[in-house]
This record gives sequence, C-alpha cells and structure tokens, in this order.
Amino acid sequence: MLEQCYLGIDYGLSNIGISVGQSITKTAAALKTIHTNKRFNWQELDKIILQWQPAAIIVGNPLTEDGEEQLITRQTKNFTKKLKKRYKLPIHYVDERFSSLQAQEDFAMARKIGNSKRKNSKDLDAHAAKNILQRWLDLL
Repeated sequence: MLEQCYLGIDYGLSNIGISVGQSITKTAAALKTIHTNKRFNWQELDKIILQWQPAAIIVGNPLTEDGEEQLITRQTKNFTKKLKKRYKLPIHYVDERFSSLQAQEDFAMARKIGNSKRKNSKDLDAHAAKNILQRWLDLL
C-alpha cells in the first residue's frame, strides 16, 4: 500500500483544530490550532498543506446528539466548500460527535499522569481534530 498523508480538521468559529495522519500506520496526531479572530488565516493553512501534501482532507461533521444538522453543520459545510475550491483536494466528512469531549478527557488523563501541562489546553481543538481523523483512518 502506498503511504498517503491526510489532514484532519475540527472546524469552529473561534478555533480550527488541525491534525495529520497517514495510511501505513493508520495513526493521527494533533498538529496545531489556528485561532481565527473573526477571519480565517488561509496563509497558515496554506503552509500546512504545502508541508504535508495531504491526499485528502477529513472534516468533522458537527451533528446534534440525535444526528441532526444544526447551524454549525451548515457553517462547516460552507468552510469545506472554500477548502475544496482553494486546495482542489478530496474532502471526506466524519461524524465528530463527542470528539471534543473525548479530547478533553484525553487531556485530563495526560495531565493526571504528567504528560501534559495546563498551558497545552489551548490545543484541545487540534486534539479533537486528531480524534476526527483517527475515526476516519480506523475505517480504512
């Protein structure tokens, strides 16, 4: 199997979590959180795309607990349209329900065993993106 890199995105209005993963080991890692301050910094994402050369972008689909769409679902789809137009890469959605909660629990556990510090909490969105991408990689 040819190794391919993938980018995971946890879209939010204030922060966008970015993760990276690859097909050989089927593992994802948190990369960074891009803070939007009302306007998204496309140049920052351009650098990440250039550096990692992903085969596709995996975006979390924020549904309600009942699996219904909500306002942020539509906002995510609008952002995804811009991604597709800008980077001309395949986009795949994955159910992101509870990915942020899982990231918070993972962070709390890492702090408890001494593997993370409070100052790293600003990267929770990147860890949520890691969980989103990991879910997708697990299906490969």
